[in-house]
Amino acid sequence: MILDAEQWALGLSRYIHLNPVRTSRQGLNKTQQQRIRVGAGDASEAALVRERTTTLRRYRWSSYRAYVGLAKAPGWLECRSVLKLGGGTKGGERKSYREYVEGAVREGLEKSPWEELKEQVVLGTQEFVVGLRQQLAGDEREQRGARRLREQRPDLGSVIRCVEDVRGQKWDQFRDLHADTGRDLVLYLGRKVCGTKLKDLAAMAGVKEYATVAMAVKRYEARLKRQRTLQEECRRVE
Repeated sequence: MILDAEQWALGLSRYIHLNPVRTSRQGLNKTQQQRIRVGAGDASEAALVRERTTTLRRYRWSSYRAYVGLAKAPGWLECRSVLKLGGGTKGGERKSYREYVEGAVREGLEKSPWEELKEQVVLGTQEFVVGLRQQLAGDEREQRGARRLREQRPDLGSVIRCVEDVRGQKWDQFRDLHADTGRDLVLYLGRKVCGTKLKDLAAMAGVKEYATVAMAVKRYEARLKRQRTLQEECRRVE
């Protein structure tokens, strides 16, 4: 994975350090986190917050204790780069970082940064990805990450326009038709060609759950293997 350190290093560090409290017992599994983010959970119950904070500070298998000054850092652990990103007064970086991490314990944990991966290998802005493409030197036959970055993918709008041209219909005419081959073709190529995230495809298709998109893509792949008419349509769109 390639990381845009200025934008993501601090948040990624916090996400990793919060793993010990991202559990059902602590009231912070994935479902509970979602409820807190939409205001349906109790994010400020004092006793539970204290338990989470105590667990975080005592967890011996994490580097968090060294980051915030509760334990001596081993020689191989370099904390300064991340601590500097957290700001704070000179000499107060550890306190600033502790407040940053433990604030999430009180307020509910953030979404996983892995949801923001681009081309499955980059955590950064689109501009950061463009800059990487200009510097690539890896052998794309051996390095799948380099191959993904070297590809100039079309955007989803281009895919939709091509499907509309081949079908002779506008997207709005078949977007909401469950199991429609044109709708499923857009979703399939959105994943295969554009690398669009499931949640973004769901929003574009007007469905609530991205699992619905995943099922539609699998359904289309199965039909594509056995139906020549779909193979021809897909070939024309591609």
